Amino acid sequence: MIPAAAADAAPVRLAEPGAPPMNVLYLTIGFPQPDTPSDLMHLMEVFCGHGHTVDVVAVEERKRGQPTRVAQQGPFRVLRVRTGNIFDVGPYEKGLSLVTLPWLLRRAMARHLPRRRYDLVIYAAPPVTFSRVVRGLKRRQPWVKTYLMLKDIFPQNAKDLGIIRNPLVFAYFKRQERNLYATSDVIGCMSPANVAFLRQHSPEIPPERLEVLPNTRMPGPDTGLAPAGPLRQRHGIPPDAVVALYGGNMGVPQGLDFLLEVFEANRDRTDLHFLLVGRGTERKRLAEAIATKGLRNVTQISHLPRLEYEALARECDIGLVCLDPRFTIPNFPSRVLSYFEIRMPVLAALDRATDFGAMLDDAQAGYWCHAGDLAAFQRHLDQLAADPQLRARMGASGRRYLESHFTSARAYEIISRHFIPAHS
Repeated sequence: MIPAAAADAAPVRLAEPGAPPMNVLYLTIGFPQPDTPSDLMHLMEVFCGHGHTVDVVAVEERKRGQPTRVAQQGPFRVLRVRTGNIFDVGPYEKGLSLVTLPWLLRRAMARHLPRRRYDLVIYAAPPVTFSRVVRGLKRRQPWVKTYLMLKDIFPQNAKDLGIIRNPLVFAYFKRQERNLYATSDVIGCMSPANVAFLRQHSPEIPPERLEVLPNTRMPGPDTGLAPAGPLRQRHGIPPDAVVALYGGNMGVPQGLDFLLEVFEANRDRTDLHFLLVGRGTERKRLAEAIATKGLRNVTQISHLPRLEYEALARECDIGLVCLDPRFTIPNFPSRVLSYFEIRMPVLAALDRATDFGAMLDDAQAGYWCHAGDLAAFQRHLDQLAADPQLRARMGASGRRYLESHFTSARAYEIISRHFIPAHS
């Protein structure tokens, strides 16, 4: 079970009943448009719903062709800052974009938000280079409190996967990581294993600054899965097959070569179909491998509008999660929450550092094995494919676990209890 906070963590500053509303700044690598809401957007909406004012500063990649601009978006004032490209690009272009990111953000904030005063700054990492932006803001507004939502442990994750090999590059980003932790009044980690990792490998962080802040989801109506329908037909998916869905990023961290082994082991089955939906640096290589091997019971779709993807997902039966076995840092795959939301049982192939499998066992919402253990994965896959009642029980358990552990309202309570405004 994931606790609300690390057992021995003490709040930095407890909020008082009836405390006045705060001015909140949310720094993010990306913020969606109003018609494509995200879970972190929902979290900021909860802040607004409690009377706080939220400004958003978000990255706008150069490839989108848009200038730096500020506009009102629902309850938020959003400053979108034109930067270099970060997603679906090579490591050198991504690295350069991350290095120049803080300078571009600070310049844009000075031009477009020059007189804004904040009580609380919330930001997610990666990128670790946000530290320069936050430190500069704290120098100008020394009363401001800061909360880091740690979504991944970088640069160690990139070193694990061989993405960062140069020791000088690793040392640079490691220094940025230490600066980020030192700048943060509270660090919210995705799971207890992440808290334990930081305590072991970053002992300079005071233990009272660390706590568990689970990923968030704003659950929609509990309508559950749907029978096979027109969306399956549109994408050539057999109506009578059990469909195992992988939805989300297709990059190196996902260790998708193992899924290719699973596909080949089940290539002659007509009762089982695999569906991949998403983008990422590994998408093209996966598509070429699927075509070369002639895997007819695998369908790959690069992108779908959010509503269409969600509707298609409801016509599937099993949600797949895969993590690269080389990881030494604990990961927590966020896509599982979308599976839980629609009552979809989960089948996961995991590295040995994560505690996600323990959470899945506690939730009774699926099965897992270590990545590379094809026999164990196949055994669990066969169990789920053969037993619709088992899938239904696990799916219902996942939905209950989501509603009790991963809501945006719960995340708001964890964050806001630390802070009260230092000025009116």
